[in-house]
Amino acid sequence: MKKLLIATSALVALTGAASAEVALTGDGRMGLVWDGENAQFSSRARVKFNLSGETDSGLSFGGSFRVDQENYNNEIDEGGNSNESNRSAARGTAGSVYISGTFGKLSMGDVVSAAEAAIGDLTELGYTSGEFAANPEEIDFLTGDGENEEQGPTALYEYTFNGVNLFASMTDGSRRDCGAGNVTYGTLGCYEFDEDDDTDVAFSLAAGYEFGAYNVALAYSENGDGREIVIGGTAAINEFKIKGFYADYDDRDLGQLGDFEFDFDDNADTFEVDYDRAYGLSVEYAMANGVGIQGLWIRREVEILEAFADGAEDAYDAYGIGASYDLGAGATLAGAIIKNEIFADNETRADVGIKFQF
Repeated sequence: MKKLLIATSALVALTGAASAEVALTGDGRMGLVWDGENAQFSSRARVKFNLSGETDSGLSFGGSFRVDQENYNNEIDEGGNSNESNRSAARGTAGSVYISGTFGKLSMGDVVSAAEAAIGDLTELGYTSGEFAANPEEIDFLTGDGENEEQGPTALYEYTFNGVNLFASMTDGSRRDCGAGNVTYGTLGCYEFDEDDDTDVAFSLAAGYEFGAYNVALAYSENGDGREIVIGGTAAINEFKIKGFYADYDDRDLGQLGDFEFDFDDNADTFEVDYDRAYGLSVEYAMANGVGIQGLWIRREVEILEAFADGAEDAYDAYGIGASYDLGAGATLAGAIIKNEIFADNETRADVGIKFQF
């Protein structure tokens, strides 16, 4: 359970609002990461602003962003673009805001897609939550959660009734104007309004159903020419939590995972592939003494486009096991070992350390 960094909250009077609250939370970690060749120290600390309020009519509203996500005054290059890492809550490409009521909940900003909201990812391993091995637990959803941030903020709508969960998300399909006061943020060039009448809207639709300790969900998404259908489910059986998914992609390149290299007689050639499908499973086991054990396996299957690369692998697995111990008061000792075949050297990586929630 997250603890407040400050015991007091800022209450402000708003027109048409009963009250609003600003609170701080945070997280931190310190430990060691084995990158396949060397052991390195790894640490970080982050602060998060959590905003919430309620109107006189009963509508809830709020938002959140981390301090490191606010890079409003970043440098712009000659083409009117900024580095992709310079995302900003002030521009909607980091953090998020929401409003909710009997109609459901509407969020906007750097939010997940409807597919990810309904299905989620596999369990995280290690004290870096999988970062040390390129986050193999994350399902490669086509939209949302930073995947298509060059289109600006994503909007996510959620509605629940009688165990049924409905989700819809989309972007507006527009890139940024090249005008002096309205530059592009992301990796794409400026949007030419005189030549480009419209752009593709990325969207996702999903539905899920919860019944007792089980839930299942189905999602469909589009982003440009790319399509995806994802089905997933979770079961909580005593101390076990089991999660699985299957994702089928159509007309999707592998830009997210990068190009693959294949060694032909000691000459490395790089070639492009299409992303066909992915599927995987994760298991968590929680003991009464605060000890937890986690494991995952995920496979990504691709289609080789170039004939000269027919001898290359067309399936890439990632699998690992982790353990954790709850030290209490928001501190957890954790570690994991993961092998991810997407890495060119096919190395095994590991981490161990302590993570904190404030």
